[in-house]
Amino acid sequence: MIKIVEEKQENVSGYTLLEGFPGLGLVGTIAVKYLIEKLKFEPYAHIESDFFLPIVRVHNGLPIHPSTIYINKQRKLLALMSEQIIPRSGVLPLAKAVVEWAKKKGIKRIISIEGIGTHSEDKREMIYGIACSEEAKRELLKNGIKPVSEGITSGVTSMILLELSKQNKIIAYSLLGNVKVAEDYKAAASCLDKLSQMLELNIDTKPLLKEAKKFEAALLKQLKQLKEAHENVRKFEESAHPLMYT
Repeated sequence: MIKIVEEKQENVSGYTLLEGFPGLGLVGTIAVKYLIEKLKFEPYAHIESDFFLPIVRVHNGLPIHPSTIYINKQRKLLALMSEQIIPRSGVLPLAKAVVEWAKKKGIKRIISIEGIGTHSEDKREMIYGIACSEEAKRELLKNGIKPVSEGITSGVTSMILLELSKQNKIIAYSLLGNVKVAEDYKAAASCLDKLSQMLELNIDTKPLLKEAKKFEAALLKQLKQLKEAHENVRKFEESAHPLMYT
């Protein structure tokens, strides 16, 4: 079961949906979290699913949904951020649910932010892209983004792009920052710089670079706690199952 629950009624037809899930270099999570904070997005909806682990982060004394959609009405932007790694069994159902919801709400564009490992010797912060259609690919090229010609991609974003490749109503693509370290805030900042240029957001990423260690430490601690909790749940379930059949 996957359900997108809107906490307020808003007409988001024509909006752009930005999306970030934990992945290579944590680029999507870092970038979208920073964007939400700096542009003062407000909570708009959340995703409920049996696939999510029974782990909830608490902030300011209140529980936070593991996958939340935020809104910035002034800029006609939505931002989907997940604080949980999506299990393999939930990837395709979640992608389909997001695509169906986006179609229903009249979303015009979906931009995902992720990391990519290229092993490039180039010291420039090159941004790559994967598009769902030829039209989306043209938009990447227009903005100086190099499309990935050959390779393999995985996770929720890959399935969203695949689902959207079957239609031509929503333009969708991913921005991929070149990841060089495990938690690459520099790649996240590069993606945000490109996104800011494309959507005229005027985002200052210098604070992200300056506060990187502090920002990373809090984020990594949170993800580590989620991972440890996941392992504890798994071990408990594995130890409990034999008892159920004795």
